[in-house]
Amino acid sequence: MPIERVAAPTKSEIAYTALRDAIRTGELAPGERLLLQDLAGRLGMSLTPVRDALRLLAAHGLIEHRANYGAVVSQCTPERAEEIYRLRMLLEPMATELAAERASAEQLAAMGRALDVLDEAVGQGRENEVTVLNARFHHEIYTAADSDYLIEFVDRLWNGVPYQAISLAGRVHDSAAQHRAIMAALRERDGAAAAGLMRAHIAEAAEHTLRQLTDTDRGSR
Repeated sequence: MPIERVAAPTKSEIAYTALRDAIRTGELAPGERLLLQDLAGRLGMSLTPVRDALRLLAAHGLIEHRANYGAVVSQCTPERAEEIYRLRMLLEPMATELAAERASAEQLAAMGRALDVLDEAVGQGRENEVTVLNARFHHEIYTAADSDYLIEFVDRLWNGVPYQAISLAGRVHDSAAQHRAIMAALRERDGAAAAGLMRAHIAEAAEHTLRQLTDTDRGSR
């Protein structure tokens, strides 16, 4: 039997993941200027993989290029966030319902492990890690839907409100309880229940995020 070879991530992929996660946690703040040499130094890499990562981040909407200034972390208005969350509430419950129907035993186990690691980070107050681990748990669910197009659309929506930490601030324990309820429904293969719980989960995140963005927008005027 041939042995399947799993390709190791390239340096460009490693740089992309590190920068994407830094944007999601807020370590790289909305509107922050991104200097190639500075990022390369912080990542301990040469310029080429970091330049490639910036191109990919721009293609995914996480950063934008400003004339005569360079690359900056994308900012999100309340109006843009509202539209994105409206679409998330349509697509992510669909992906969750499909995951309940299609997930293999191994995929359900992977979701459970991702949730355990997330819960541990929540319990220990490791807030920066919670943001990344939250995204990982959701991704495990949506991957199990086995729909490449659906995953691509969902990923783009997550990138549309890139600093996910804002949706979790002050509500990590409520979010953790909702995750456990979703996971229980997935284990029961109850697609309708899992989808409904995911929709309510995203709706609460949307309300919290929009309130935060609106307050920030008012404060900047």
